[in-house]
Amino acid sequence: MQPRLPFRFPGIAADVERLRVKLTEALSLAGFVADSPAAVLNLACGRADETGTLFAALSPAQVGFYLGIDLLPGDIAEATKRWKPETPDTRIEFRAGDASRTERMRELPPFDLVFIRHQNYWHDAPVWDRLLENALAALKPGGVLAITSYFDREHALALTALKLRGAELLVNFRHAESRILDDAPNKSVDRHLAVLRRR
Repeated sequence: MQPRLPFRFPGIAADVERLRVKLTEALSLAGFVADSPAAVLNLACGRADETGTLFAALSPAQVGFYLGIDLLPGDIAEATKRWKPETPDTRIEFRAGDASRTERMRELPPFDLVFIRHQNYWHDAPVWDRLLENALAALKPGGVLAITSYFDREHALALTALKLRGAELLVNFRHAESRILDDAPNKSVDRHLAVLRRR
């Protein structure tokens, strides 16, 4: 899947390509093969720059339903312009809303993959506890949750929170080639990647 709108910042295209490689590897190591058509939930997705990456990482499975949710309406509007279905069998939807309250969205299907890029557990633990719990609850049997983190401490916090909620860690590694952020000491893009499932 190709973006219909250029990425906003230099370096993003290379970032999401590196993420595609690592996520594909991680899902393979986890032994995960998505159903086809697959359902994908991207929580706290922002501009959802990684949308094409998620489609590619699930190949050869086709994505039938893709939903991105974020609080920022401007980012959601940009994502909606950038990503359009390439076949009539795929539905892509972006919603401005609270990604930690998916339990209120009764019409959602169970998901093969729930993805959270650059989770922010350290910022507001109670909100992220709820978001992570709902992320696990949204998985279909055999589905997986994948998260990435900017820095070491927040990754450890998120993994602990997920394990306390009954998640089983399948794959966890640090990305040695992640792009360092010059304006944020000790942070880099998708520095850590983990794949988990509900016990």
